[in-house]
Amino acid sequence: MKIRYCKSVIRNNYGYGFTMIGLGIFAVYINSSSVFSYLWIFLGILQAGTSYYRQKYQYLTIKENRLIRHSIIPKSIALSDIRRVKRYMNSYKIETHNQSLRIEKEFIETESLQRLNLFLKDFKPQVSTHLR
Repeated sequence: MKIRYCKSVIRNNYGYGFTMIGLGIFAVYINSSSVFSYLWIFLGILQAGTSYYRQKYQYLTIKENRLIRHSIIPKSIALSDIRRVKRYMNSYKIETHNQSLRIEKEFIETESLQRLNLFLKDFKPQVSTHLR
């Protein structure tokens, strides 16, 4: 199951990236000896590249008993290791015995958020048998 980004998040990131590239090209045209002009282009390319990555991989993937949050360094949790799911107003915090994963609701499209809510509502975390 894929949990998708809002289209507006991806669209805005592309917009910021291409705007930065345009400003960088304009700044190079005005003053080609300035390093900062080229920095604008570089940052714009990074922003547009991040948008492309987000569009291709989306926010979360739940498959083969793993939950994966896609980012520059993807974070993965085995569903069998999940001990607790904390529900907050704007996010979820999924905890295992040695790591946690925060899922921000504001980045998720409405339909995907409903599917995630159903999944987490029906999900029964494993209860630890170890005494603390």
